[in-house]
Amino acid sequence: MTGAASGIGAAIARRLSADGLAVALVDRDADRLAAVAASCGGEVTSAVCDVVDAAAVRATVESVVQWGGRLDVVVNGAGILVRADVDGTTPEIWRRVLDVNLTGTFQVIQAALPHLRTGAETAHRRIVNIASGAATRGYAYPAYSASKGGVTALTRQIACEVAPSGITVNAVNPGVVRTAINRDSWQDDAVRERWESLIPLGRLGEPEDIAALVGFLASEAAGFITAQDIAVDGGRSNITVSPW
Repeated sequence: MTGAASGIGAAIARRLSADGLAVALVDRDADRLAAVAASCGGEVTSAVCDVVDAAAVRATVESVVQWGGRLDVVVNGAGILVRADVDGTTPEIWRRVLDVNLTGTFQVIQAALPHLRTGAETAHRRIVNIASGAATRGYAYPAYSASKGGVTALTRQIACEVAPSGITVNAVNPGVVRTAINRDSWQDDAVRERWESLIPLGRLGEPEDIAALVGFLASEAAGFITAQDIAVDGGRSNITVSPW
C-alpha cells in the first residue's frame, strides 16, 4: 500500500489489515508511517520509499516479498496535488506531479508484476490504483488532472495485458473527500456547504468510504471486475443536483 502515511492511504491500510491481510505500508514520511502501522491491528510492516525512485521501488517490493513470502495485492495510493492553474503550472510542477502520480504508479506496478504473475493460483491477485474524479471531469489543476487521467488509462492497459494471468486491475476515482490535502476547503464552512450542495448525497466523502471499495476490489469476491474506474463521490459524477 503506497501513500499509506495519511488520508485515504492510511484508511485503506487499516481496512485491509482489518480484513485479515498482511499489509506492507509504504510512504516517504517515516514518522506518520509508524503511527499508521501502530493503528493497524494485524500483521504489518512498513518501508520508507519515494515512488519516483525506480531503484528504491524495486528494492522495496523485493523486501516486501521477502517479508510476506508472496505478493497478492498492490494498492497505489501515493499522490500529490499542487494547486496551480495553466498559467501557474511551471515545468517543474508539471514534472513533479506526473512523476509521483503517474510514473510512480507505473513503477510500482512494473516492479510488482513479476511477483503477482508467479503467485499462487489459489490467491486472488489484485492491483488497485487510486485515481480521482479529476480524471473524468474538468478540474482546476492541469497537472493533477492529467496525471490522474493517465492513471485511469494505464489501469485499462495493464488490465488488458495481465488478464490472461488472472490478475485484475481497477482504478478508484474519489470525489471530494475530507482529508488533510484539502483541509483548507472543508474547514471553511462556506466552501464546505457549497461542495455539499453539489453532491447528491449531501455530504463530503470520508477516507473510509474509499477504503471500503478498495477492500472489496482486493477481495476474492471481486474476481470478475477488471479494467474499471469506479467513482466514489456521492453521485456527483452522474447525477445533477435538482434545483427544486
